[in-house]
Amino acid sequence: MIESQRRAYLEAMDINVWLQKPAEPDRSRLIIGPGSGSTLLLCNSAEESATPLASDICRYLGGNPVWAWPDTGGSTERPTLESAIDNFLFTRVLLFGQSLATQLFSGQVAQVLGSARIVVASGLSELAQSASARRSLWRQLL
Repeated sequence: MIESQRRAYLEAMDINVWLQKPAEPDRSRLIIGPGSGSTLLLCNSAEESATPLASDICRYLGGNPVWAWPDTGGSTERPTLESAIDNFLFTRVLLFGQSLATQLFSGQVAQVLGSARIVVASGLSELAQSASARRSLWRQLL
């Protein structure tokens, strides 16, 4: 019997049907892009890391900063922020957007995690539109 038909029969007989919802993906896992620098730049998606502003930020930082973003697939094999810092020896993490910071820290954002200093900046979309947000970012990076 087809699942939809079975459910329809049960509902017709006033029998409540309980459905198991798929598990929410673990958004604390990260996809780490290429690079070998000591700075980890965290944004919301791979597309954000490919913008002209993202390139400008990389040029300003120098070296070869590494971009990362949350794994929406929920793979448990991906590293968490803390394990990425430990494994790749990052000394600075730049989070783009307060919502991303809240998502990764689930509460108070730490100023230091492992060996890395944590900097929370405006989101890349806000930085692209607001000169004052960009000035604030440059001050944070000094």
